[in-house]
Amino acid sequence: MYKWYGRVALVTGASNSIGIEICKSLVQHGMTVCAIAKKSGIPKLDELNRTLFDVKGKMLTFECDITDEDQIKAVFRHIGDKYDGIDLLVNNANVMLKGFLLDGKNTADMYHIMNTNVLALCVVTREAVKLMRQRAMERKDVGHIVNINSIFGHKVTACVPGSQPMNGMYPASKYAATAITECVRQELLFLDETVKVTSITPGLVESDILQENANDELVKLMPALKPADIAAALTFAISAKDNVEVHDIVIKPVGEFL
Repeated sequence: MYKWYGRVALVTGASNSIGIEICKSLVQHGMTVCAIAKKSGIPKLDELNRTLFDVKGKMLTFECDITDEDQIKAVFRHIGDKYDGIDLLVNNANVMLKGFLLDGKNTADMYHIMNTNVLALCVVTREAVKLMRQRAMERKDVGHIVNINSIFGHKVTACVPGSQPMNGMYPASKYAATAITECVRQELLFLDETVKVTSITPGLVESDILQENANDELVKLMPALKPADIAAALTFAISAKDNVEVHDIVIKPVGEFL
């Protein structure tokens, strides 16, 4: 992680359980972390900041609804002016809701999932790449986009007969994130950029939205990863040698059957 010391990271969804562990890890490794969260998540980030003493890096918090393009652009303008770019983007913002695709009154929920998990992912990535390219002359060995995906971005697990399936829009959004990750990688190659792209695909994680929103009672009995396990996977991916790009990490707890 030595090459990331003093570099700038931006983390969306920073106030959820995985985001907090990622921010903590990056700050401990000496990075300046721009932590993005909605207004409701800012108190959690403030609490985290109070615990980050005697660390090599620092964390700055930004209130931002990433489904609002104007708010996203305002945050990136501020970071660009202050730090002349960013080096690491972690797309961790994520939303999941209960219900069926065939529900009669679920239109708002469907838009909310897709706006957060897909469209905002694209907009944030686009703006981040602008800042990464802004200081491309300085940046020779860093520049990385990490998307925190889900096992449901690779398969839709059959539910136990008689139990309620999950909202089908969530797996759809995660399949889209899988495709977007690869499309961004190919676009960066076309643009002759050395920015790496990684998808981290967790299974069940403690205190994550999948566990909290599960309709299947069996999910609550399954083993789960800790949020720190996802942060460790991210550290592994971004610590690879300059000639190595980790495309996808699937990380699951032993005994999980999703």
